[in-house]
Amino acid sequence: MKNWKMPLVFLLAALLGACSQDPAKTRQEAADATAKLKPAIKQAGKELKKGAEEAGRQGKAIAQGAKQGWNSSSKVNVNTASKSQLMTLPGIDEGGANKIIAGRPYHTREELKTRSVVSPEEYQKIAGMVVTR
Repeated sequence: MKNWKMPLVFLLAALLGACSQDPAKTRQEAADATAKLKPAIKQAGKELKKGAEEAGRQGKAIAQGAKQGWNSSSKVNVNTASKSQLMTLPGIDEGGANKIIAGRPYHTREELKTRSVVSPEEYQKIAGMVVTR
């Protein structure tokens, strides 16, 4: 970020130094200082917006990672899990959860893939998160 503080310092100095002069002159000096400061403030606003957008993207990534970590620490039993529990798995929507439920029982988790209940790509995402106990 460019140094936008310097024009602000000049504005404050102008205002503080103007206490003993004509109000019209003070008003004009404040207007001039503000006009000089305006581009820097606009630039600072743009940079703050970019920073806020990046913070939003990073926050979303953190939340997704936390959810993934939370879900991966407790394995989902595909033979007993509810539809909502199955839908916590990455890539499994309501239709996928219904398909898993309809194909029960499973003797191994690989049967999800070999019986075409989920695609090989979906299986790769969930393989370490599911059990068949």
